[in-house]
Amino acid sequence: MASSPCGNSNFDSGLEIKTRSVEQTLIPLVSQITTLINHKEKPKKSEKTLRAIHRVGQAVNVAVGRFVTVGEAIASENEELKEEMSLACFEARRAGDAIAQLTDALSPEQPESDGRITVFSDKTSMVKAARMLLSSVTKVLVLADRIVIKQIITSRNKVLATLEQLERVVSFQEFVQIFSQFGNEMVEFAHLTGDRQNDLKDEKKKARMAAARAVLEKCTMMLLTASKTCLRHPDCESARLNKDAVFQRMRCALEQVIQIVTDTRPGGDAQLLPASVYAGIKDFKVGRPEGPSHWVG
Repeated sequence: MASSPCGNSNFDSGLEIKTRSVEQTLIPLVSQITTLINHKEKPKKSEKTLRAIHRVGQAVNVAVGRFVTVGEAIASENEELKEEMSLACFEARRAGDAIAQLTDALSPEQPESDGRITVFSDKTSMVKAARMLLSSVTKVLVLADRIVIKQIITSRNKVLATLEQLERVVSFQEFVQIFSQFGNEMVEFAHLTGDRQNDLKDEKKKARMAAARAVLEKCTMMLLTASKTCLRHPDCESARLNKDAVFQRMRCALEQVIQIVTDTRPGGDAQLLPASVYAGIKDFKVGRPEGPSHWVG
């Protein structure tokens, strides 16, 4: 079995699978359907073969039924996905029923000699049902994945809102109180993005996600020191610049994470801050007139 469940063009759903969890969920289903379609073309089927094909077909239908139940529950809880998810679930259930009927070669009520259309006499129908099933199931999984993306975006928004509060504080006591909330929100964001990073198939995106998360981790530690110094020395320009650089760096990293999970590109050519002590000192020496550039990383 190939690592990609949609590698066979016969089963191409037209939807790009970007996470390993979706891919791994599809692989067993592809394996079962491949078994049904690629059965040996013998004029006479043994009872053992008939029963095996029947079991696989029924297993697919039962699995699809359970899967669709979960999809329908997701649809009821997420209004923005309800229409698309409901349609995908309907198509998956219909395809599962079709496969079950085509493989029902041993039903006592329907002997094989009654002239029914089965997987053995109409392979085209099985391929058509298989395509519909894989397409609809993949769509359900991709739609469900949007919920994960939504959770990450919501978590990012909470972090940003608290970050803005931290930037505006005027006393260290107030900063400590808000920073405690910020820490909890960053832990939640770290867990969500860590899971997403491990789930990504694209190694470049995974590396970019790891880099952005590393920046956030380091900047979170620096935030306390930079803000504390600025609050104690409000008239110190270098302290203010350093604090501003930390906050801006965190915003850039947060934005990069969202670009990765939503597969979008930056809207404009945002100015990047120096990412090292060396770069910061070099900028200082040449007297760059731009805004905060004293990033210490």
